[in-house]
Amino acid sequence: MALHAAQPGFATTVAALRLRSWKLGAGQPMDVIDQFTDADFTHIVDDRADVHVSSRDGRLYLGYFPNGRPGGADEDWVTGEGWVIAVTGTADVPGYRMAFGTATPAEIIAAVVAQILATSGPL
Repeated sequence: MALHAAQPGFATTVAALRLRSWKLGAGQPMDVIDQFTDADFTHIVDDRADVHVSSRDGRLYLGYFPNGRPGGADEDWVTGEGWVIAVTGTADVPGYRMAFGTATPAEIIAAVVAQILATSGPL
């Protein structure tokens, strides 16, 4: 095998790299929040302009923290957390919690929320 020291790195083309554009930026939080109807969910906007949404039965929680979530270790800011979604489990099945950064596109959070809401139903 012969090495060509005069040309470091590797040779490729833009087509071979299959470059893509990706959705970036926080987007519009109302794409997420508007999915929660007043009939089924409680909405609270606190003094920091953070938004808290919970289901009437208290088992689903969504928090939107545009400047990062307060709290955490030593009550410091959890600077990177912009969205928190949690669903409380049952006696037989544990719940779950998801957190997304402040720069996560709202359209992505909206898709996650839509899927969660599509799997829920009245008892």
